[in-house]
Amino acid sequence: MHAPQPLSRPSGSHTAINPADFPASHQDLLYSDYRKTEELGTLRQVARALAAETDSQKVLETLCQLSMVRGRASGAAVAQISGDNGVYVMGSGHLGSLPGTAFPLEGSFTGRVAREHRTLSIASPADSSPFFAELLPTLGVGPVLLLPLLANAQLFGVLAITRDQGHPLFDEVDEERLGVMTDLAALALWKANLLEEARSANAAKTSLLATLSHELRTPLTALEGYGELLEDEILGPLTGEQRDVIVRLRTVGRHLGSLIEDILTFASLEADRLTARRATVRVDELMDSLHPFLEPLAREKGIEFRLELEAVLPTLVTDEARVRQILLNLCQNAIKFTEVGGVHVKVSRGSPTADGTPMVRFAVRDTGVGIAATDMQRLFRPFSQLEDSHTRRARGTGLGLYIARRLATLLGGRIELVSRPGEGSTFTLVLPQHH
Repeated sequence: MHAPQPLSRPSGSHTAINPADFPASHQDLLYSDYRKTEELGTLRQVARALAAETDSQKVLETLCQLSMVRGRASGAAVAQISGDNGVYVMGSGHLGSLPGTAFPLEGSFTGRVAREHRTLSIASPADSSPFFAELLPTLGVGPVLLLPLLANAQLFGVLAITRDQGHPLFDEVDEERLGVMTDLAALALWKANLLEEARSANAAKTSLLATLSHELRTPLTALEGYGELLEDEILGPLTGEQRDVIVRLRTVGRHLGSLIEDILTFASLEADRLTARRATVRVDELMDSLHPFLEPLAREKGIEFRLELEAVLPTLVTDEARVRQILLNLCQNAIKFTEVGGVHVKVSRGSPTADGTPMVRFAVRDTGVGIAATDMQRLFRPFSQLEDSHTRRARGTGLGLYIARRLATLLGGRIELVSRPGEGSTFTLVLPQHH
């Protein structure tokens, strides 16, 4: 063992500590403290390296690399249990060729570690099962240390750390040091598995929503077609009351269609499959196309819906369908939460960006319930709705504002919000003339 180096005081001190200046018993204590401090520092680095990974394969890769360094070893590999067999899923150093290799657990030390959940040290591969007695010597393997990867009573695999033939056995200090690291790695694997399961569940949920929405589109299209036939009196004349019912049915159908479109958009956004299809857009024509969707909703609630456009507005180069979807969401939301007064949409030029790009502002102002400052960020989370007496009466998917913000970002713009409880809200879509 090398002689201990002088220990320095923390930064700011002027006197160095040298163990040689103290009696022998004190030197041993100082050196022991020094080694403990060094070991704790190394463990913190190991813990940070393992905690930084959120993918289980990356955790296993980091574990194998660190265990070779910490164990002064030439190889490391992780085997996972699959029925009566073990399968190597990661390897480094001399064991780098093992991933994908399956072996029988019967009679193997790996199987014993998996059953008993305890560490085993092997002096030579010849002591192992016939499979390993034949395989490991070809890889130059000598002593082997096997450790279970255990966290929350769940076995994530067995770590094998190997040294070359003729090298010293793993001792108790090695077992303790590597055991702590293995425990840290098992916790990191447990966390990574939870995250992967959550991602998988989200992917399944998104896929289900997309499938259901596609299936709902077909009958909805048929209903809209029948409504048009009735409204145009192709099947015979209508009374005033019948025409009023047909208009209401078509309004509800449009609303249902927008909900289905929101779910499909959400699924595409979550899967990163959505792209902008840009073309020249006339703002006045875009706003005119919104009126048949929104005016009946406002009239049904007994509130005013008003559009106001600045005299001269630039044409936009953007995705018209996505801008329409954003504005429909903002306006429908405003109508839904307004009981008295109305919703006013004003379109105007905005201040240009730093690089001189002209901006257009679509401000949707309502005289509704308003929003507290503490609730504003929560509004833009998916499936999130504020809980109060007003929102309980006006249910929805909770996707509209989340989708609006994501689409605005996709188009190079943003959504601004100004609101106070009891004074209404103004949601403003700000878009560049081109992006």
